[in-house]
Formats: sequence, C-alpha cells, structure tokens
Amino acid sequence: MANVIEKAEDYLSNATISHEMLRDKLSEFLAVEKGGLKLYEQALRIVSDSDLRNRFSEFRDQTRKHEAILRRVIQALGMDPTYLSPGAKLATEKAEALLRTMRDGLSAKWAEINAVENIILAETKDHADWELLGKVARQTNDVRIRDALKDAVSEVEPEEDEHLNWTREQMSRLEINAIAIERK
Repeated sequence: MANVIEKAEDYLSNATISHEMLRDKLSEFLAVEKGGLKLYEQALRIVSDSDLRNRFSEFRDQTRKHEAILRRVIQALGMDPTYLSPGAKLATEKAEALLRTMRDGLSAKWAEINAVENIILAETKDHADWELLGKVARQTNDVRIRDALKDAVSEVEPEEDEHLNWTREQMSRLEINAIAIERK
C-alpha cells in the first residue's frame, strides 16, 4: 500500500489517462485475478496445513470478489470486460506456467512450499496492480475514472496487502520448518 507521502504527492499530481492504455491494463489485471483464482484452487488441492487451507480458501473467495469488482469497474468505464489485451494474454500464460509447476513429483512438504511460493508470485503482481489503480485514481484529472476506481481500490487494496504479507510469512514458516534440524 502506498505510504502517506506518496499519496499526498499523487493528489498534487494531475495526469491525463489514456483510455486505451487503461483498457489494456484493466484487461491484464482481470486476467491476473482469474489466474489467481486458478492458483488458489490448485493450492487448496495440495496444501495440508490447516492454517494455509483456511486462509487460502478465504483469499480465494476474496479474489473471486476482486474479479467481480474489476469487471464492474471496466463496465463502469464503458469498456468490455471480455476484451483480451496483449498483457492479458501474457498474464494468462504466466498463470498457466505457475500452474504447470504445481504437479506430481514433489514430496508433499515441497509441493506445499511450491504452492505457497506460486501464490506469492501471483499476489506480488496482483498487489502491484491494485497499487497502480490507486495511483491512477489519485492522479487522474478524469472524474469518471477517479470515481470508478476510488471505491474499488479502497475495498480491495487492504485485502491484497493481507494476501501478500500473510502468505510471505507462511512461506518463511514452512521453509524454516522444512530445513531446520530438530532440536533436542
């Protein structure tokens, strides 16, 4: 999440936003959300840790909500949520590549760690996407864009912070448990 100084600077800035570029970025961001849903669904088939399962289930449901919010934003801006930008196509390929690494052949422990790592990679991009939308909302001189983005970002960005930060903490916990020598 942007810090207070960055937000203040954003409000003092005034940017004219390219509707074409915004359409392409929103299409990409929607593809990232869709890929995130698939990653959470696959991770839930792999992870056995109860804390991970519970939170990943919660995060998957929030990601589903984020996808719906993004669709509404796209529609509110008069854009087509079925449009696939080049960036959206690449985001889909990236999610599919991460999904391909979540396969048989790893021990249960390492499969779980790999699933968490893939979630972190996806959530890092997702987090950056929502931060950018917040920056656009604060800097744009287009009231329609600002109004469409402001409430969406306010609702989603804190959840994205939680997704990324919590999952990173769990990655550290799982990895230290996997590599630590048991103490007597």
